Amino acid sequence: MKKRAGYGLILTMALVLIAFSALATDVFRFAEKSIDLFEGETAQAQLQMEGAPEAGGTLTYSSANAKTAKVDADGTITALKKGQVTVKATLKAEKKSWSATVTVNVIRRVTNVTLNTTRLQVYRPTDAILQGLLREETENDVILIPAGRSFDLRSTVTPSDANSKKVVYESSDEGVLKISQGTAKAAQAGECDLTIYSAQNPEVMEQFHVLVTQPVTKLTLSSSAGKTVNVGESTTLKAAVEPANASIQSVEWTSKNPQVATVDANGVVTPVKRGTVTIEAKAVDGSGKTASIGLNIAQGVTRITFQEDGLNLATGQTGYLHAVALPTNANEKSITWSSSDPGIATVSSGGQVKGIKRGECYITATSKSNPEISNSIKVQVIQRVTQITFTGGPVSLPIQSAVQLSWQVLPEDASIQEVTFSSSNPKVATVDGNGFVRGITRGSANITASATDGSNRRGQVRVTVTQPVEGISIQYQVYHVQLERSLNAKAIIQPSNANNQNVHFTVDDEYIASVSDSKNIGRLRGLHSGVTTLTGVTEDGGYSAQAEVRVADFNRAIVVDDLYMEGDNIRISLRNRSDFTVDRVYFTIETFDQDGNPLVCNSDGVSNSFQGSYRLELGPDERSEHYRFEFGDYVQPTTSISTVSIYVTGWRDLEGYTRSIPEDSYPSQSYHRFVPKPVQTEP
Repeated sequence: MKKRAGYGLILTMALVLIAFSALATDVFRFAEKSIDLFEGETAQAQLQMEGAPEAGGTLTYSSANAKTAKVDADGTITALKKGQVTVKATLKAEKKSWSATVTVNVIRRVTNVTLNTTRLQVYRPTDAILQGLLREETENDVILIPAGRSFDLRSTVTPSDANSKKVVYESSDEGVLKISQGTAKAAQAGECDLTIYSAQNPEVMEQFHVLVTQPVTKLTLSSSAGKTVNVGESTTLKAAVEPANASIQSVEWTSKNPQVATVDANGVVTPVKRGTVTIEAKAVDGSGKTASIGLNIAQGVTRITFQEDGLNLATGQTGYLHAVALPTNANEKSITWSSSDPGIATVSSGGQVKGIKRGECYITATSKSNPEISNSIKVQVIQRVTQITFTGGPVSLPIQSAVQLSWQVLPEDASIQEVTFSSSNPKVATVDGNGFVRGITRGSANITASATDGSNRRGQVRVTVTQPVEGISIQYQVYHVQLERSLNAKAIIQPSNANNQNVHFTVDDEYIASVSDSKNIGRLRGLHSGVTTLTGVTEDGGYSAQAEVRVADFNRAIVVDDLYMEGDNIRISLRNRSDFTVDRVYFTIETFDQDGNPLVCNSDGVSNSFQGSYRLELGPDERSEHYRFEFGDYVQPTTSISTVSIYVTGWRDLEGYTRSIPEDSYPSQSYHRFVPKPVQTEP
């Protein structure tokens, strides 16, 4: 037994060694542990297969994140989005399978590199400032920097989330532009190229041409017109540059107060207004050198104006002329005065003019600081107006009519006879320059004639504009006058603002009605039943209008013919006692219990009354019919009605006239029935 067990163990170990030897020869793996790809690039996965895998089988590929990188059936890997992903290959044979993985790094490439030039002077090679300075042809932008200056090298990489943002800077001539640890220094005058490129994607680059200049060390300014310049003139500033061999000798001009004076690119200063201004020149070579000069801007007199249009004086009279030198901010505004004929009028140094004799002359005001600037004004020595009168007294005229005024200027030998006219109320009456007055609307206005010779004499006349009556109408076509009562009939005057509103009223039949009038109101009184005509005639123009007057006992036209209770139903009979037909009667009904207390009969749950109407025509002496009544808001009381009262409150005729009967004149009737009280028994 022991021999057989030992033999079996030896045989088993031999088989294991044979199997281990067979497994040790099988290889299935990717040729690389990782693959780097830019977004959008592809690569063919390479597999190493030895031993059993070489026999083949079903080979498949898969990506752990197909949004980062995908793999095709043939093992082609396509990078899609920045990130890291594992790609797996699987080989399935008839009895066994193998798998392998590779890490794929998807890299976002740099697409653009941009140098930060915010603090640099950068020009196109064709810019005027570079003319005659460039000795090397270039199509790149030119960085202008004085010798000895340095600047930081800072760039922006696009996109901002590229895998590597490292940027490399190279100078084509370290003797002209030296680059060290992110700083560029202009070593000496000369030219070279500056190249900026991505360390990750060297093909992505930006290039500049660098011009290192001999810098300006000093500027000195001078003015062709000295330190004072008048508004309206100009001066040219010059800038002397040191050293004489500075590469760029042009400067940039700036006014520190352009509201006082401006300066153009050539150093020409143009004054704007009086004041002081500082003009600064700055070297454009980037050296930062500046110089300034202060100028006084003076304002001269440009014109002289008078506050007056002219001056009229009487002989021996004095008056003042007021001359103003402009502009108001002129440095020297003094004025000298002179007269063209002192025999007619003289003038003092302060502008006081005195009339000597009748006639005309000119007074001249001249600028003391600039005698070429002057202005003259006409002075007339005259006989002044002493009085203006209107002939004919106050004027009255209807609206939209006109009248010519008549007036007289005294004395008759007054030098200036012309007058001007004005209206105190142009909305009522207007007046033109010839004294022609037109009435606009009803009212009064004063028309004034004013002398134009400076005498301040005025004449005035009162103008009254009237509104004539143009028509009349009576407020209503028909008036219903209660017998032995009065009623007002109103006449409507057209237009409503007519001056005379008086109307005389008459009636055709004074037996039926009488009338008295007060302005446009006719007071009618009913005397006997009947129909007559009211006539109103305007006092102004005699316009007339008429209306019909009906007199009757309108408050008793409808009476209660009968009222009683039939069970719980109220029975009413109304009679038309008039000689006309009504098509609706209005009434109010009240209910009470057997103790005389109000009995609620209204849907509001509170009132013991309700409104009703009879809506059929009732001719003269006709009676109403049962079941033709309308009871508004009526509800059957919970307790039997003992007493019911009815009040006729109004009616309407076939013409639509509605009569509301005064409460103290209601036709009414009450009905009472006996309702036994319930007998109480002893408990």
